[in-house]
Amino acid sequence: MGKKVVVIGGGTIGAGVAYYVSKMGNAEVTLVDRDYIGSGNTAAAASLVTLARTKKPIIPLVMETMLAIGEMEALLGEPSGVMKVGSIHVVASDTSEKSVRNLMEIAKEFGLEHEWITAEDIKKRLPWIDISEVRGGAFMKDDCYMESTVLANNFAKAAKLCGATIKQYTNVEEILCKQGSVTGVKTNKGVIDCDVVVDAAGAWSNMLSMQVNEAIPMAPVRSIYWITGRRPGLFNPNQPMAIFPDASAYCRPEGEALLFGIRDKTGLHVDPKALPNSMHGYNMISEDESWDILMNEGEKFQEFFPEFQDMEIAHCISGISTYTPDASLTLGKAKNVEGLYVATGCSGAGVATSGGYGRIIAELIYNIPLFTNIDSFSMERFGNFDPFDAIFRQQCANARSNKKEG
Repeated sequence: MGKKVVVIGGGTIGAGVAYYVSKMGNAEVTLVDRDYIGSGNTAAAASLVTLARTKKPIIPLVMETMLAIGEMEALLGEPSGVMKVGSIHVVASDTSEKSVRNLMEIAKEFGLEHEWITAEDIKKRLPWIDISEVRGGAFMKDDCYMESTVLANNFAKAAKLCGATIKQYTNVEEILCKQGSVTGVKTNKGVIDCDVVVDAAGAWSNMLSMQVNEAIPMAPVRSIYWITGRRPGLFNPNQPMAIFPDASAYCRPEGEALLFGIRDKTGLHVDPKALPNSMHGYNMISEDESWDILMNEGEKFQEFFPEFQDMEIAHCISGISTYTPDASLTLGKAKNVEGLYVATGCSGAGVATSGGYGRIIAELIYNIPLFTNIDSFSMERFGNFDPFDAIFRQQCANARSNKKEG
C-alpha cells in the first residue's frame, strides 16, 4: 500500500479529492467529516455550474467536474440529477455588453458552445423577464445546475468503490506533525495515522491549518439566496439559468419556483473562531435585513422581474462561502508542512470546480504532471497576511460583493 491520506471535510471539494486520490493511485484514503457527507455549507449552495469565466484558469477545473459527473454516473449506475438547461448572460448596458462579449470570446477559446440571442429570444425562454431595457444576451448551452448534496455523496460513494474509507461524525481536532511533516490527525474518536492531510474543511480550514502555522488566503463570507413560491406556467425546471451583471444577480429554476441571488454591496464576513461546529439551524440574516437587501440592493434585479412585488418569497437561505481577496481559488501544497495540502477558498465555485480540485490534489500527491496551470491559485500570492484579521476578511467579503458572474 502507498501513502496514507486523510481528507478533512465531506463537502463537494473534499469528497471530490477523496475520489480522485482513490482512483488515481494506491494511497490508503480516509475521508473524514464531523457530521455527514454534504451536510456543511455544501447543503446551502445555489449550485449553478457555469463554464465560461473571465478568470480563465478556473475553466479547466469546471470542465473536469463535468467529466467526473459522467464518469460517476457510469460507475455508480445512477443519475446525478444534473439539469443541463444552459445559462443566459443578460445584457442591458454598454458595460455589461462589453463584458459579456468578452466572455463569448473566452467561450470560443475553450471550445464552449455559445451564441448571441436577442431580447425576444430571451423572453421566449424566460417568460417572466421584462426585456424593455434588454439588448440581448449570451446563451451558454452547456451550463447546468444540480443538487450539491447529491454530487458530494456521489463523489464519496465513488471514492468508497475505489477503496476509500468514509468516517462520518468524526471531528478532526488537530493536524499532527513531527519535525515539519504530517504524522496524522487527532479526532474525537482517536488518532488516525497518515503521511498526507488534505485540508478541505471549508470555512473551518484555517482553524486547523493555523495550528501548524499555515495561513490560507480566504475568509468565511455570508452568501444569500431566495426562493419564490411555486408559479406553474411562469417557472419550470427546464428554463435556462440567468446571470444579470447589471444587477449583480443570478437565478435558476427550483422546480416550479425561482431561486435567485443578489450580491449585497457590503458583504458580511465572519471570524472563523466564531463559527459553530455545525451550520444546522445557524441563521446569518434576520428577516428584516433580508427584506432590506431585496428592496434596496435588489432594486435593479426587480427591473428585470416586474412581478416581483407580488411574488411570494417562500425561503431565504443564508450560508457561508469561502472567498479569497481576488475571488479566485486556493489549492496546492502547504509551504511550511510537508504532507499538508489545501483544497478550499472556492469563492462560490466549490460545486462547479470540485472535480478539478480533486484531480489537481491527486496529481500533486502522486507527483503527476498537472493537467492545468495552478499558479494563480497559489497560497503565497498575497504575501504575508493574517486570515483572522478583520481588514483581510473584509477584502474577501468585498470580492464577493464585486462578483458579476455566476
